[in-house]
Amino acid sequence: MGSPTTPTHGKLGALYVLRPNGFKGSGLNDLTWGVGSTAADLTYYEVVIDGVGTGGGGVDTFKWRVNGGAWTETVDITGAAQTLADAQTLTFAATTGHTAADQWVIGNLKDEPTTEATPLAQITDATARLLNPNAPPVWTDAGGGTFLSQNFTNGTGTFTAVAGAVTVTGNNGYIPTAALQKVGYLLDWSLTVNLDMADMTAMGDVWKTALPGQAGGSGSANAYFIGGQTLLNCLQESIAAGDKYFLLQLFNYDPDQDQTGDHFNAWVTFTSFALAPTINAVVKETVNFQLHGAISFTEDA
Repeated sequence: MGSPTTPTHGKLGALYVLRPNGFKGSGLNDLTWGVGSTAADLTYYEVVIDGVGTGGGGVDTFKWRVNGGAWTETVDITGAAQTLADAQTLTFAATTGHTAADQWVIGNLKDEPTTEATPLAQITDATARLLNPNAPPVWTDAGGGTFLSQNFTNGTGTFTAVAGAVTVTGNNGYIPTAALQKVGYLLDWSLTVNLDMADMTAMGDVWKTALPGQAGGSGSANAYFIGGQTLLNCLQESIAAGDKYFLLQLFNYDPDQDQTGDHFNAWVTFTSFALAPTINAVVKETVNFQLHGAISFTEDA
């Protein structure tokens, strides 16, 4: 059975924000990722505040791990650049004032293999297919194929033709699940995708002919629920750090109401929204957004 094109069951849309430096929490966001990992493969790093004022001289401490491995715990925050594994560095601007359990995540791609199907190449590792539009990774075809575009929602690159093995590289290029923070739900959403068409009709033609151009899209929601803070606060913080794209999961069929049903994934830029909604309130106002790049579809799990 085909999936419906309008929301049918469950929470109708989930809004995620990739906050600066992959931050998730409510306290001080002062970590900056430095020199990228020199590892020869995909790596993702997690950093969590595990002590407040408990380190040497009363500084805060953090724990870290790479690729979901064992934690290295109670590391004093020095305020200078600190090195983790494979030359990955980070710097905290302050040595105190953090909030316990706040975390930061970064995902790095290094010569990540893809599965090729001319002219498309998709990252083979399904956990690394959500790409960061604020720090786009670089696609390379060993055979010299010309790169055209990438889909940030499903890790797919498009070439004029794939001549050899395609790899993807970029520090902060992909987004681990742990880096996303859900900040609200969209209700009664709509999504319109369109394709520019140039009229190619010639004199004497009986039927019109057209040349397809670029695709795009936009959408809206009639209300949204902010779970922990105002959307404006998240947006301002992201924009100040140079990030401007947000991830939407638009559920059109979710019979179990557990957010695993049919849904569209889309990176968007918000074009209008309520400026100061009350936390934990449903705002009765239209929110409009513009698609950034292509969207993808995920079936009911």
